[in-house]
Amino acid sequence: MIVQNHKSHYSAFTLVELLVVIAIIGILSTLSVVAFNNVRAKARDSRRLSDVRQIGMGLEMYYDDKGVYPAPPTPTGTPITGLCLSNLGISSTCGAIVYLQKIPSDPLSNIHYTYSYLNSGESYRLGFNLEQGSGDWPAGTLAMGPNGISQDLLAANGIDWRDPNNWKNTSGSVLCGVTYDQDRKAIKIENNRTCTLAPASGYFPIDTSRKYYIEAEYLTEGTTTYYFYLGTISYNSTSSSPLPGHPGTYDYFGASADQPTSTNTWTFVVNKAIGGQPRTGESASTSIWYKWHPGTAWARVLLSANYNGTQTTYIRNIRFYVE
Repeated sequence: MIVQNHKSHYSAFTLVELLVVIAIIGILSTLSVVAFNNVRAKARDSRRLSDVRQIGMGLEMYYDDKGVYPAPPTPTGTPITGLCLSNLGISSTCGAIVYLQKIPSDPLSNIHYTYSYLNSGESYRLGFNLEQGSGDWPAGTLAMGPNGISQDLLAANGIDWRDPNNWKNTSGSVLCGVTYDQDRKAIKIENNRTCTLAPASGYFPIDTSRKYYIEAEYLTEGTTTYYFYLGTISYNSTSSSPLPGHPGTYDYFGASADQPTSTNTWTFVVNKAIGGQPRTGESASTSIWYKWHPGTAWARVLLSANYNGTQTTYIRNIRFYVE
C-alpha cells in the first residue's frame, strides 16, 4: 500500500501587509471619531436652537402680560441658567404665572446663554454660540431677539474674538499684544491697552438710521480700581481720520469708565453708558452719546482695559449687533 503524505500550505500576512492593515484601521478609527464628534456637535447645536426658541417664547409671553421684557437677574452678570421665568421676572423663585420653570443651560458645562435687557425692557438679546452650525445658521456667535435669531457683525465678517491676531491697535495696523487664556476661555489683557476689532476691509459699514448694540463680559484680577471702556471708532466715507467721539476721543457707548463690583467675577455690559438703549441717528453734539456723529459711514469696535493701571483683565463674548 502506498501512503501519500499531503502537506497543507497556509498563506500568511507579511509584515508589510500587517502594517498596511493596521494603518487602514487607524485611519478608519480616526475618521469614525471625527464623524462621531461632528454628529455630537451638531446635536448640541440643534438643542441650542431649540433652547433659545423656548426661552424666546417664554420672554414673549412675559412681554404680552407686562408690556416690557424682564430685567436680568441680580447681581449684574448672574447667569440665567436654571432660573425661573415667571410673572416675578427672571429669578430663583417662580411666581403665580410661570412661563418657563427652569431656563435651560448650554449643552457644554460652564457655558451659559447670556441675557441682555435693552432700552428699559423695549428689547432683549439672548446670546449663544453654535459649534458646527445648523440649518440656516452658521457656526459662531448668534443672538435671539424679538425679531428672531440674528448674527452679530463680528461673526458675520468672520472675526473670531478669541483669536489674538484679530486684535489690533487703534490704527488697525499692528497687533495689540493680547493673548487667549484657555482656562478662562477669554482674551487676557495685561496692563493698559486699547485695541480694535474690524473686518479685513478695515471697517464695519454703518447705517446710522438702524439700531446698534455692543456687548461684552469682563473680569479683573487683583483690583477693581482701573477702568474698562467699550465702543467704536467712527469714520466718514472720505477720510481715514476718526470723527469726533461721543463723548471724548471715541464712542464709548458700550461702557465708559466702568468698574466691576468685585474681582474674579464676570461683569456683563451692553450699551451700558447709554442706559441700554440703542445707538441710532446722528447729532453734531458730542455730549449726546447715543447718536453717531454726522456723516458716519464706517466704524471699528474699540475696547480699552485697565485704563491708567497695571491690573489684568479678561474679556469674552464680544458682540456688535445691528437691528
